[in-house]
Amino acid sequence: MVQYIPPPDYKGLLPPLLACLPTSFVSPRPPPALLPLLTPILRQRVQLLAASASSPTDSWLPLLCWESGPAQKLVEVVSESDAYELHPVSGEIDFGEVESILYRRLDEETLQAKIVVTDMALIIIYLWCVGDPEGGGDGWHASEVRPLEGDETVTSETWWPTMAKADERFQDKMMDEALRHGEEHTVTQRPTNNVPTITEDQSDDDDDYWAQYDQTPGGRTPAAKSPGPSTALNTHARTTSEADHYARYAQVQPEMDNDDPSENREAIGESTLNGDVISPSMQQIRQPEWAPIQGAMVLPKGNTNANGDEPADLDPRQPTATSSRPRSTTITQLEQSAESQSVAEIAVQQHISTSIKSLFRLSRNSGIERSDFDRMVRTELETLGMIADDDC
Repeated sequence: MVQYIPPPDYKGLLPPLLACLPTSFVSPRPPPALLPLLTPILRQRVQLLAASASSPTDSWLPLLCWESGPAQKLVEVVSESDAYELHPVSGEIDFGEVESILYRRLDEETLQAKIVVTDMALIIIYLWCVGDPEGGGDGWHASEVRPLEGDETVTSETWWPTMAKADERFQDKMMDEALRHGEEHTVTQRPTNNVPTITEDQSDDDDDYWAQYDQTPGGRTPAAKSPGPSTALNTHARTTSEADHYARYAQVQPEMDNDDPSENREAIGESTLNGDVISPSMQQIRQPEWAPIQGAMVLPKGNTNANGDEPADLDPRQPTATSSRPRSTTITQLEQSAESQSVAEIAVQQHISTSIKSLFRLSRNSGIERSDFDRMVRTELETLGMIADDDC
């Protein structure tokens, strides 16, 4: 929805504003009637700077202009003019004739109107304000007061006679800026399709550049597969550092394990946490049975068998006869298997014992009573018994 903006009624806006200007030479503070006539930002400027004036004789009139040079000129124009005397009949200031009002739009929310008071030698720029409770709501408020003499904004082409013309010129300006920005962006992002022509001098320079790689001892470049000493040292250092990094994990004591091997364990008894209890026996179990058999069947070339004949070369495609295995070797393997099973059984029992102890220490540290722990263990054992019966 487009808001309707009425043209400024200068006959109602100028008299109260012009009547407040001569009071700047009498009081260092602006009169209360002046503040509602100003825009919010100019009102705040006048209030703050006038209150913090260093001298009581300082005038607040220069604060109505945003530039220092025209501000000093404004004080001279107002102090030397006799036009601020009240009319004897109407009691108001007679500001004379006013030229046509000009408009300028700076953005979508900022619309200005310029009123030139020739008899007062002043230019008053008004701004359309929306939602200004201190200024009486929506309306035109003075945003700046400037002297007419030496002001270039009077002949500026950015001001237009109507609000519609100002809006139209603002739209055209925005369109021109958008097109110019798009053209600049297109030129910046445009790919280069022209292939540059390589001259003979540039070709010679390139040849000289690549020829530098052959200026090594021996007249050739070093082999690509032979890394230098620095590369080998870096590789060795990296490998060593990684090995040291992972080796530190073996020195970490688990947080949930209260049995620290570095402490004195005489009172506890022999620990079953060592990980090398069943290693020898498990290695013997994992050893394949055909290894000693095949070793027994292969005879060195040049030797003779039991009949005195030289054995023929064994064909790997023919199966090896298991009946020729010595009886003593089979008995030895059976004995070793039985011993391994015995050791493995002992290791499993020790592991179960250690697990029970660890669970008891964990429950004790967690605040579980001994009776509750015993009850849980018995319950689990009874449950295992039921499962075993079901399997049968």
